[in-house]
Amino acid sequence: MKLQYTAQELAMQFAAMEQLFGKAVLVDPRRNVALDPATLQPTGPVENLPAMDKTGRGIDLTAAENGPELVLCQAITVDGCPYVAELYCQTPRELARTVGAENSLARALTQVQEELRRDYATGAFNARYINGEYRRYAEKAARQGQPVGVVLVRINEYWTIREKESLAAAGSVLNMAAGLLLLNVGTDPHKAVLARLEDGLFAIVTVGSPAAAMLQTLRTAMNEANKEYSISLSRRGSFTTEMASAEWGETSSWDMMLSLAQSRL
Repeated sequence: MKLQYTAQELAMQFAAMEQLFGKAVLVDPRRNVALDPATLQPTGPVENLPAMDKTGRGIDLTAAENGPELVLCQAITVDGCPYVAELYCQTPRELARTVGAENSLARALTQVQEELRRDYATGAFNARYINGEYRRYAEKAARQGQPVGVVLVRINEYWTIREKESLAAAGSVLNMAAGLLLLNVGTDPHKAVLARLEDGLFAIVTVGSPAAAMLQTLRTAMNEANKEYSISLSRRGSFTTEMASAEWGETSSWDMMLSLAQSRL
């Protein structure tokens, strides 16, 4: 498919894609609304736009009524304005011709979905999951009156270790920090999740309890923990952390909540 269209070309392209995929949706990412490709008029809100990389591409695996559904996204322009083509492809259930094949497919897709949620370096959740699927869960909980908050944790020496020592040493710090944090965050995603946002920065989102309480717990735990890591067989080092929190009630917005915590860090 092309990446640049005129308004007339767009309608024809989407008509063709709808024959190839189960569904093709044009999205205005600035307003998070779906548009009619023929008129560019809004047709409804969009809540599941996958995170996209620097090339303007994204992928997600979602649960639909008829089974798992692959969602492919591509940034495009229409008469110079930015939009996103969202393509839905339902898994081919008819290909499961042998006993157990469908269950194998379901298990494989579940594993793929879990891998898409995880940070490759630490095993914690990634920014894609925290800003997509979990964000929707947290926003729903906040609308129902539950406390929602975020704690940001920065590894102060991360970049120094990476530049002066090695990428492996920096990775060792990330893994150790993630393990220490997870011991206190817990493994119940309905209450709190740990995610690596970027190099040296973690986020803990809490649902059902104030983030300030989690902040105090994490500060005490990290102050008492042994934060010594291996650089080589004969050399070792240690790291420190900086933490800050923000509550949904202070801002009433996911993005503003994260920004407030960031400003306090």
